[in-house]
Amino acid sequence: MPLQGRTLKDAFRSNRVAPLAAAAFLLAQCAAPAFCGERPAPDPLGYGGRLWSDLKELPTLPARWSGGQWAIAGGVIGATGISLMYDEKIRSYNESHRKEFWQNVSFASTHFGDYKYQVPIITALWTGGYAFGSVRMRGMAADAAESSIIAALIINPAICFFTGRRLPSKQDEPSSFRPFRHSGYSFPSGHTSAAFALASSLDIDLRDTFGYWQTPVLYGMAASVARSRIYDDKHYLSEVILGGGIGWAVGTWVARKHRAGAAGKPAEGKPAVTLLPYFPGGPGLIVSSLF
Repeated sequence: MPLQGRTLKDAFRSNRVAPLAAAAFLLAQCAAPAFCGERPAPDPLGYGGRLWSDLKELPTLPARWSGGQWAIAGGVIGATGISLMYDEKIRSYNESHRKEFWQNVSFASTHFGDYKYQVPIITALWTGGYAFGSVRMRGMAADAAESSIIAALIINPAICFFTGRRLPSKQDEPSSFRPFRHSGYSFPSGHTSAAFALASSLDIDLRDTFGYWQTPVLYGMAASVARSRIYDDKHYLSEVILGGGIGWAVGTWVARKHRAGAAGKPAEGKPAVTLLPYFPGGPGLIVSSLF
């Protein structure tokens, strides 16, 4: 679609639209403390300690799931299994029904599931939390960062390694799974995991203030990432379903987890571990410790 003589994709590539989207999102979050009282939330400067604590708890979570949680997990796994039978049909349909408009939409939305949108959003919340003196916003930044890290950088790669399914563009047979090979990194979708982790954590953290007004917006953005991964031939339907389920579960768990007081801070007498954004050659983290 033309945008002052250029396509929407060109506008995003020139980094003119993405910062505006991130800034608009930040303004919406900055309004949160003004409409409600603050509640204790984790301080992201003590994030390393709380992340490690949550990672140690993560493997034992299924043993404490309720019947409803097991039903949801079963539903996601069942939907993933059923969709395996339709992966190739859906891929073929998308290949034969490509439109420039949907390609532009796909390009614009897919980055909600990677660092190009997530780093600015999380950093903006973190910075805004200090600028506005808002513990809530700092807690939102910590929840969002932890959710994306656990879902997309820990759980997702582990499952990919065990399943060994290659990207649709790298193979002709969707039923081919070769476990324990580094060449298989498609099942499940990492972008979709990150997108739903971010959306669910922000949604839970904002409900005290806005109720459910933000829910369709956040999950709509996450769903658009899932669709873009299929449309761009990056993943099959089954992979985005499983990835979305993982991201939603992790984001919901992290945001709902009760922590007494400023629970992100390291205990007195213990080293303080700090994670800070680092961008010179690409997105990354600096880890520091005070003894």
